[in-house]
Amino acid sequence: MGLVGIGMLFSTTWSSIFHAKIQQMMILKSGSTSFNIWREIPIPIYLECFLFNITNVDEILAGKNVTLKVQEMGPYIFKEINTKVNISWNENNTVTFRNQRFWYFQHDMSNGSLSDNVTSINPIIATIAYTLRTERVILKVIVDMILRTYHTNMFLKANVSSWLFDGVGDPILDLVGHIPHLPYTIPFDRFGWFYKRNGSIDADGLFVTNTGAADFSELGKLERWQHSNRTVYRDQCGELKGTTGELWALEHEQPEIQIFAADLCTHMSLAYSGPVVKQGLPGVEFAANDSLFDNGYKYPNMACYCDEVRDENCMAAGALNVSACKYGAPAFVTRPHFLGMDPYYPSKIEGLKPTENHNFKMAIEPVTGMPLAISAQLQANALVRHIPGISLNNQLPDADMLVPMFWFREDITVDEHYANFAAMALGVRYWFPYGCYFFITLGLCLIVTGVYRIRKYTLMRLKEADISASQKFLSHGDKKHDFALQLKENTL
Repeated sequence: MGLVGIGMLFSTTWSSIFHAKIQQMMILKSGSTSFNIWREIPIPIYLECFLFNITNVDEILAGKNVTLKVQEMGPYIFKEINTKVNISWNENNTVTFRNQRFWYFQHDMSNGSLSDNVTSINPIIATIAYTLRTERVILKVIVDMILRTYHTNMFLKANVSSWLFDGVGDPILDLVGHIPHLPYTIPFDRFGWFYKRNGSIDADGLFVTNTGAADFSELGKLERWQHSNRTVYRDQCGELKGTTGELWALEHEQPEIQIFAADLCTHMSLAYSGPVVKQGLPGVEFAANDSLFDNGYKYPNMACYCDEVRDENCMAAGALNVSACKYGAPAFVTRPHFLGMDPYYPSKIEGLKPTENHNFKMAIEPVTGMPLAISAQLQANALVRHIPGISLNNQLPDADMLVPMFWFREDITVDEHYANFAAMALGVRYWFPYGCYFFITLGLCLIVTGVYRIRKYTLMRLKEADISASQKFLSHGDKKHDFALQLKENTL
């Protein structure tokens, strides 16, 4: 009975015990299982960079009525080492930290060299024109004259290394501080997509994340960023939501997740798209849909990414205005190759080939909340509109263009070592109950066997008693018969 009782007790309570144990492992604290994974992701991370090369610059400068043509170059692949630094634990069950990332070029994995030349628009000229778009024409004419002393056109040719990490030098950047009425101070002396970010601990900002100690459902959720619980956007779009992507406490059949992206100063929502299996581990996948960067056209809750009075500055669905997050530059983020975007801007570019492979996706193991695979993909674009008075900026064939500049894919997939670790932890969930069932079965078998043996022993004893009684009865009968014969003989 003891084995049956133990088996039944653990079989009915094991699910609660297991989830409590998982929560204890995943709560973020020094020395916990999740802490080591969170502090330095143990899965190989690769950053794939693609740049768009404008191939018909001469035709455009000649004033021909042509469509802007781009050619995708890359991928230029970098191995990424991502580590949390300056970690401090707070009394309100949160942890403060910074990100430090290093990138190392992988020549053998790349399609091209860092010395490859790429031609695109000059983002510095585009930024100055965009920030002065509402100023008086006389000021813009003066600025145009200054710009033309350094540049004959708005295009810029540089190698991949300069576009990405080394930065492109431009004498205009030295003059920016002397140009009046600029609403932003640009803290860089060169332009590059990752300029001064390699090894920086300040590029992503200061994060405060929930440890899940008081409420496990809050695990990994961002509480503050850059000393605030709000970002540059208005209303609910400026609220901090989601996690930084390493830890999750998923609810059963959760319809969507939010990932906070420091480069966008906001979060992105990914919708549940179905079950997946990675390295033998079952998971759930979330992916971007048409609500991403919708700007309120189809999803009213996204309207706060535009001004309350919607005007031409409110972009078409599929592009997010991040200029307030990027020192006033006309920077707009989309999915690669304008995937899922309203056709107004994509129709003006030749050479884009969006496919579902360009979508932003993430797979998560639902019990532990550990990421199984991430394919983070976004594209940086520059909005170039003709600005009266700044003729150097007005050389593109269309007066309103969103020029694709660069897109990246950050790929993370669970490796065999990580998968084996997770499978071992999850295996306990399934194999322990079977052990309980074994004990129950064994106990029942022992009970049945015991009952059978007791019954057999009892029947045997009864049979022996019957035989003994019969023998006694027969023996008593013989004695009476002998006595009767003897009595008869005496009588005779």
